[in-house]
Amino acid sequence: MTEEQANCLTAGFFCPECSRYSEYTLSPRETVHACFHCGHESESNASPALLAGGPIDRCPHCDNLEFFLRKDFPQQLGCSVVTLTVILSTLAYAFWGFLPSLAVLVIASLLDFVLYHRLGEVTICYRCHSELRGFAPNPTHGPFDMHRAEEYDEGT
Repeated sequence: MTEEQANCLTAGFFCPECSRYSEYTLSPRETVHACFHCGHESESNASPALLAGGPIDRCPHCDNLEFFLRKDFPQQLGCSVVTLTVILSTLAYAFWGFLPSLAVLVIASLLDFVLYHRLGEVTICYRCHSELRGFAPNPTHGPFDMHRAEEYDEGT
């Protein structure tokens, strides 16, 4: 693996102290990572396969073995875009009628289609919600499973 590939292997985590998001580059030399916001130090224990850029086999923060995949796009921004599209479509319908309203929805759908096919995926840990980017895809990881997530929320 080249140095450039190794630099793109990142892990993001939610700080147990301040609950804010921090991100770092995985490295075999650095196992303690400080939160960018509060300075709280968290330890990571990345497997050799993970450090080599291979498929994700376990979480470097909590050693969990179960993950899901989602598009690498901020969910809050996605919800805001959907809300804005509904508002713009409603206003277009109120002022100009059905066709302009439909045009807003079609344009938003086309933009969504393009983004969906251009964005990469991020692997998320069910237990600690760490986000792992830049790794080879693991075929055992699938889309989000609500039942499995509820099992983790209940502490099982």
